[in-house]
Amino acid sequence: MSKDNHKETLHSERRAFIKTTVLGGGAAILTGIPLVSYFIAPALKKATGKWVDFGAVEDLSPGSIEMLTYEFMVKDGWLVLPQRGFVWAKSNTDHNIKVFSSTCTHLACNVIWQEETNHFLCPCHSGRFDSNGKPVAGPPTKPLATLEHKIEEDNLLVYLTL
Repeated sequence: MSKDNHKETLHSERRAFIKTTVLGGGAAILTGIPLVSYFIAPALKKATGKWVDFGAVEDLSPGSIEMLTYEFMVKDGWLVLPQRGFVWAKSNTDHNIKVFSSTCTHLACNVIWQEETNHFLCPCHSGRFDSNGKPVAGPPTKPLATLEHKIEEDNLLVYLTL
């Protein structure tokens, strides 16, 4: 094989390699973008919220703290799953309502209202919160989250993040 013939063969092999690499890379990118957006985009989606109706305000006993439960369906990526939980509603005698998250601010365990001690108790690490949600004992340093709520048509609606 002559020197010029060898150079031309090498040149055409190099050109074929570059052409194959560029076309293969382009095809990978074109098919990869939809796949990435399908599998990763749902995980990166910001949390949204929903107004949940807990029923008539008149059902709340003035001067007490009551557990209000909820259940609704949530689309999580490509799955539809039930979302269940509860919140605590404090109703004063003048029907001023405060709604607390049931989640402890220490390690996200559920707190339970103990009427006899007038405290919320976190069973995970013996955290205690007073009736206004302020920490009084144990490891929690932040108060219970107060949830946004409103009254529409005499029903209590609470905004829950999903």
